[in-house]
Amino acid sequence: MRILLFLGILLNAVSAIADVRFITETENTADYKKFQMLNPKYAPQTDNYALDNEKRCKIEGYIYKKCDSGMFPADPCPYDGNLYANCCPDSYRYTAAECKSMGKGLSEYSCGGYYKCE
Repeated sequence: MRILLFLGILLNAVSAIADVRFITETENTADYKKFQMLNPKYAPQTDNYALDNEKRCKIEGYIYKKCDSGMFPADPCPYDGNLYANCCPDSYRYTAAECKSMGKGLSEYSCGGYYKCE
């Protein structure tokens, strides 16, 4: 009988120690206050993952706001039209369709999707 009583007490102690916490626990879950008392350093994440458009463009490589003289900005950022991925020489101002419509060939290289008509 003593052994069963001892095992019952031991089982209760172990289950109290092995209290599982999930990363998705927030203030809306049942044991949030209890968990905060056990681990006061825990705080739910408040970031809504929203980046401002300028920061998002810079992360994706759109870094130019203006270009040096003789150059023009090309390949605008889809989130902020004031930032560009490339600065291209003025001679590379035409799309492939524009060069073909003028009856000219395309340059060997392109810059930001623009070509030099030859």
